[in-house]
Amino acid sequence: MTKTLNILLDNAPKSHAATTTWEQKLQDLILSFDDNQPRFRHEKWRSVFDSQLSSNPLSITSSAEPLFALPLAENVEKWSVWLSEEALWDRLSTLSQIAVLEGEERQKVRKVFEEALKGDDVERNEKGEVELHGMTVAAWTTKIPQKGAESLLTTVKDALAGRT
Repeated sequence: MTKTLNILLDNAPKSHAATTTWEQKLQDLILSFDDNQPRFRHEKWRSVFDSQLSSNPLSITSSAEPLFALPLAENVEKWSVWLSEEALWDRLSTLSQIAVLEGEERQKVRKVFEEALKGDDVERNEKGEVELHGMTVAAWTTKIPQKGAESLLTTVKDALAGRT
């Protein structure tokens, strides 16, 4: 099972430090809006795997068996892409928390966006496009075979019963 996710400004968790000051300003702006939808940036996705085991190791005998091997394997690949200011604004405008804004509130967001792009660390190419940094996070695990899980459960139960 592999989960791959591209992280741009719009999905970066608070714990992720942006590559540049201007990207951090936009990341902070995006994080200031919350549409109450679960997102990668909330960093709760790992709990799906972690919660398969209770805090009490003996509860394995009475609870559902773990389905995936832990710890998760993970790889992070950093990359960059060149976008025009308008293409970047269009991208940000597709985010649900930005897309729903209207009038003055949307104008305030556009102003923060424009001010951020005036930063000293904004890299531009010969076309005037802005370098935007991102990363792809790939996390993977393996399914625990049912036979292996049953064997493990039997071993734990036998140990608890003093049969080993």
